[in-house]
Amino acid sequence: MVDAYGYYRQGLLDEGVELPQVSGTDFLRGAKYAPFDLLGAPVDLANMALSPLGLGSDMPVGGSDYLINKYADLGDLLGVNYDRPTGSGSELLGRIGAGVISPAAIMTALVKTPVNMSKSISAFRDARQLRMEAAEAASQGNAAKANEANVAASVLEVEAAPLTSVLQRIDADGKVPEFTVKDDGTYLTVRSSLADPSEGAETVARARKDISAGDAAAKGDEPLSASEVRFIVQSPELNSARQFGDSIAIAVNDAPLDAALLRGETGFAGRESSVAKQAAIGRAFSLAVEGSPEYKAAVFEAYGKRYPNLLEAVGAKNYDDLVQKSYKQMEAETEAQFNRLPVNTFYHPGDFEYVTSQGGTNSIAMLRDINQARNLNVFRGGDPHEFLSRIDPQTGLSSNEKFRAVHDYAGHGILGNKFDALGEERAFGVHSQMYSPLARFAMASETRGQNSFVNYSPLNVDLEAKIAAKTDDLKAAKTDADRQAISSEIEELNNQRLYGDQKAVLLPPEMVDLSYQGGMPEYMRGVNVPSPGTTVDDVPFYHFGRANLSILDPAFTGTRMKKYAADEAQSIESYDRPKRVYTYAETPPTSVNDPSMMGNPAAYQGRVSGLYDVMDDPAGLRGLAMQRNQGVTDRNLFYKDLESSIKDYGYSGYVAPFAGQRAALLYEPVPVTPYEGLLK
Repeated sequence: MVDAYGYYRQGLLDEGVELPQVSGTDFLRGAKYAPFDLLGAPVDLANMALSPLGLGSDMPVGGSDYLINKYADLGDLLGVNYDRPTGSGSELLGRIGAGVISPAAIMTALVKTPVNMSKSISAFRDARQLRMEAAEAASQGNAAKANEANVAASVLEVEAAPLTSVLQRIDADGKVPEFTVKDDGTYLTVRSSLADPSEGAETVARARKDISAGDAAAKGDEPLSASEVRFIVQSPELNSARQFGDSIAIAVNDAPLDAALLRGETGFAGRESSVAKQAAIGRAFSLAVEGSPEYKAAVFEAYGKRYPNLLEAVGAKNYDDLVQKSYKQMEAETEAQFNRLPVNTFYHPGDFEYVTSQGGTNSIAMLRDINQARNLNVFRGGDPHEFLSRIDPQTGLSSNEKFRAVHDYAGHGILGNKFDALGEERAFGVHSQMYSPLARFAMASETRGQNSFVNYSPLNVDLEAKIAAKTDDLKAAKTDADRQAISSEIEELNNQRLYGDQKAVLLPPEMVDLSYQGGMPEYMRGVNVPSPGTTVDDVPFYHFGRANLSILDPAFTGTRMKKYAADEAQSIESYDRPKRVYTYAETPPTSVNDPSMMGNPAAYQGRVSGLYDVMDDPAGLRGLAMQRNQGVTDRNLFYKDLESSIKDYGYSGYVAPFAGQRAALLYEPVPVTPYEGLLK
């Protein structure tokens, strides 16, 4: 039998944490008492009614515990050991989980148990109810409601049986792989008894037969073409990665994978991956790596409000404690997933990556390998991880190396996601559904956080510009020698790509959700301060508007604009660009040069700090928006990306050239006073 409760030895629970301890042996023993609980329920209920009168019994004749002990007595006579009830909390949860509840047994166990089990019982019942509601919602086609109910149920199940319940469900399939390991010091091969290369050949034959609607033998063992790979990925019957993912997701969250749960950005475009959606995540990731006390306090408080029962159940004392518990849970669940991979893994120091001839990533090559050869190449090495560096003595792999394999197989193999920014966001979307809420906190940082920091922060903007220029050169090259030389240069540039620090952090909880659509949470305002030297401060501004204003409020964006700048007002509204107030910066205009000045409006003045100069671009945000919108004809997307990133990085607005001077666009309410000197 799988040692489902070896998780304590893996470090899932600290010795100093006072939690309801869940014993696997006790839990299973409680579950097998279900028939006796059913038979003895009438006597148990009658005995409970007599107890307040002093007439009850600890073990009434005919009650559930009486029947269990009599059965155990018979076992003793026959030389068969049948465990007797202990009244432990874990045993009680097993009896509840089996679906039949003896009231007397519950009351007895509650008296004997040193921890408060009433909350666990309530959580167990509520979780089961939510699972039923999720199933009903799914049958009615309401995927969003079903997912919401399943996520809530997962949280409650962790509360009922902290940290171990998810692993028990994964381990319930009884799969215990045997690994054959070969390590020559440079390359490490891990062959799993669950990986059968002959199944790859069968998959290829079936795919080619379905595609050709005839004989599949024509192509023999030729490598899968890109179109054949896509056919397999899109076929639920042939896609073994999809079957693997669904089985884990159902075990963990009681629902198969649903790619539609990943939301795009707000507004008309709805891009699944963009600066507007993920710049805030990249910024939060960098703040998390800095690890200020203010960041930790704000984020831990947010998790406490969003997941109060979960944090109480796992005994999280503070941000650092929650980080550790989340990563330990992720480590244990990743181990369970790795043990079920239906592919062999080949670990290398970087020379067997799936790449194109130009050095870019090649997802088709990976998909071909896992489907046809039942093999997955995985990078081995890198800096030690704070919480994912435990070495498995059986395979010689660290937890982080196992996670790379599982994430590549599930995140990219299930839907055929590429290794670009969009593909990585989609990979997070699908793979995160295979983790419990607690483990997902850490998993989101390792995937969505890293991707957003690498691709949607200014980290690699200059490098991307060089790669883009060389790519243009490659297209214009006239000889094979020139193409080869430029391809080598592009490959070298790709090798210079920077990544985030290998540090265990947690993102704000909103950014863990699949429903996240962009933006920095309001509670991060005091933490998300622009980098020193990147702001324009104490700037005088001038504004024309309605009479009798003391504050300019961006919430009223478009109130007057719709009359004289309808296209701009429509763009802001339909693309959900940040709301703003338009002002003249530094000096007032000396003539009427904008429709907002017509009709003799009231004039106001004020001063503002914390602005971003888009032309100087000190933080690289304009460069980021330009680089991410190369070849995009809709300029509204560029404006949204630029303006959203400025706001997400904590700036109060920005200054930009306008009508021979500069305008200041303000994101925050600002006080103003009347200005009388304008145009006089």
